[in-house]
Amino acid sequence: MPHSLTWEYVDTGKTDESSRFVITRVTTGSPVHSGTTVDRVSTTPGTTSQARFDDPGVKSGAPLAAVIGLLGAVGVAASPVVGVGSGRGVDTTGALASAALFAAVCTIIVPLVAVLTSGRRPALAGGLLAGIGAVSLGAAILDVQLFVDAIDANRLDLFRPISAGSIDAGPGAYLALAGHCLLVLSGVLGLVAVHRESERDGYGSARAAEFDGRSVGGRIGAWPTALLILAAVVFVLSLFGPSFSSQDPIFLVKPLVDSASVTAVGTGLLGVAVLVVVAAALTSISLPVGCGALIGVGLGALAVSGTRVMAGFAAGDRIGVGSGSVVGALAAVVIVVIGVSAPYLASRRETDAIPAESVVRAPAKTTKGALKAAMVAQSRAAQARVDRLHRVAGTAAIITAAVAGVGSALPVLSLPDGIPEPSMLSSRVVLLAAAVLLLAALGLFAPGRAAVVRPAVGVLWTTVVMGVAAVMQSAVIATDVPGVGLGAGAFVLCGAALLAAATGLLVWLAGSAEREDVDTSVDGGSRGLVLLVGGIGAVAVLIGTALPLYRGDAYTAASVLEWPWGIDVWGQLLVGVTVVIAAVIAASARPARGAALLIGSAVAALVYVSEWPLTSSRISDATVGVGAITAATGIVLLLVAAFSSARISETDA
Repeated sequence: MPHSLTWEYVDTGKTDESSRFVITRVTTGSPVHSGTTVDRVSTTPGTTSQARFDDPGVKSGAPLAAVIGLLGAVGVAASPVVGVGSGRGVDTTGALASAALFAAVCTIIVPLVAVLTSGRRPALAGGLLAGIGAVSLGAAILDVQLFVDAIDANRLDLFRPISAGSIDAGPGAYLALAGHCLLVLSGVLGLVAVHRESERDGYGSARAAEFDGRSVGGRIGAWPTALLILAAVVFVLSLFGPSFSSQDPIFLVKPLVDSASVTAVGTGLLGVAVLVVVAAALTSISLPVGCGALIGVGLGALAVSGTRVMAGFAAGDRIGVGSGSVVGALAAVVIVVIGVSAPYLASRRETDAIPAESVVRAPAKTTKGALKAAMVAQSRAAQARVDRLHRVAGTAAIITAAVAGVGSALPVLSLPDGIPEPSMLSSRVVLLAAAVLLLAALGLFAPGRAAVVRPAVGVLWTTVVMGVAAVMQSAVIATDVPGVGLGAGAFVLCGAALLAAATGLLVWLAGSAEREDVDTSVDGGSRGLVLLVGGIGAVAVLIGTALPLYRGDAYTAASVLEWPWGIDVWGQLLVGVTVVIAAVIAASARPARGAALLIGSAVAALVYVSEWPLTSSRISDATVGVGAITAATGIVLLLVAAFSSARISETDA
């Protein structure tokens, strides 16, 4: 049995953390290399690994979670056979067998693999169950629509409506809901199993010492990580597209913003689950957990979008496949493929990181100068990579600002001859957001300042999307007039919104690259004052984005109080939710980074509040709304929290 000993070398002539190196010597128990030692040098300053040994008496709980998940999956798969609905308006025999079979396979395969691997690889099983369990929460809410108004559920894998008559939920509806609830429970138990596995020896280890304890995103590489995040974002956007195309007067297909409230909530939770699981998988230090979570959430998403694709192909001449389902299914496939190939991608990078000489070698004399030279070379290479990513993110932000400015200048609507172009007041917000993003992007090119400015850019890109959403809401309403269509400016602005999202992704990659060489084991956790004040301010901003900025006698600014929500409301909520996430992160981030996050959040909220003076002239009797007052209060609190974070020194953080 191998034993691990750790020595720490400290250069007494240096007082900074760069003088401290950790040398781990492992004595193998292999019959071939018995007694051979392997030196591994960790370049993480000031950290030592605590040896942990497996306790056979500690059970992971993964087998129980897998069995519960399998029972839930079987229940979901059997629901079409039992019968989901009854009544004059439903044809239970019209359930498309191919779609039902596809959904059953996607749902069952994850817990089945978890059952088979729970004994030997509980971390993988826990990740699989956590992934599909997160998606099942949204699916369970979608099942509730079967009890509220089944004709609007559009579940061709379960039944097909044949008339406008009432449809009563049958035993299969209860079985499907119970099955998804069991899958959610298995996901929670899977997380418990992952937590228990994280306490065992070897969790997060890699063949190359350079990758020990690094995140899955760092181990598989930047481009697979970027592609994975892009696929998750594309899947969420696909949920806003049409799930089917229908000329059937009974089978009505509504966009997400016009759908029933239960369907909208379930679909929203589905999208959030995909984003959260993908982010958690990329930040996990365990490759089996990350791979399992990606495969689980990918197959869970495919069980929704892919099933709709199968149903659309098999439904007949009056019902076809919707573009949203096709795009969502392709994005889910990408997530699954990367999840399956992640071990290969990580193994290839680890192999390249292993020195050319034999991995198992006799102990060599390690000098202080050699250690320092190795660390300096590695630090310079890492810093060069981070600087390059900062420049790429800055370039993307500048391009985004330029495209947004051009789109604001171009005509948003295509009008018949003789009709003047109406004034799109929301274009002013786009110009302001583009100008703010441009100024922040210039800081990403400043030597020594890019890492401090970067967190602010990670929030400000959302203001461009918010402004574009407001313009597109007005444009979509205008296209209801005969002869009016979208102009070139509308398409350019949509491109600017996509570029803004890409900028956010690149900023995230740059931040991940910088944090790889930062010792986070010595931080003090969340700072109470920053978390309290910043958290209250962020919640105030979120409430402000949900309530109207201004109101008049006959018109009120966009808010969540009017259903269905318009595109502009979703853009406002994007800013509000991002500010809340940023405030939570800032409380545990390095003080300078936390201050930048909070300042960026305050500026983003200020751009939102600026809609009041920039667009309120559309009505003559406009008065300030509760949203403006609440958001302004949040801005003040965010600035106070940023000041508090900036005053905390790095040694006290």
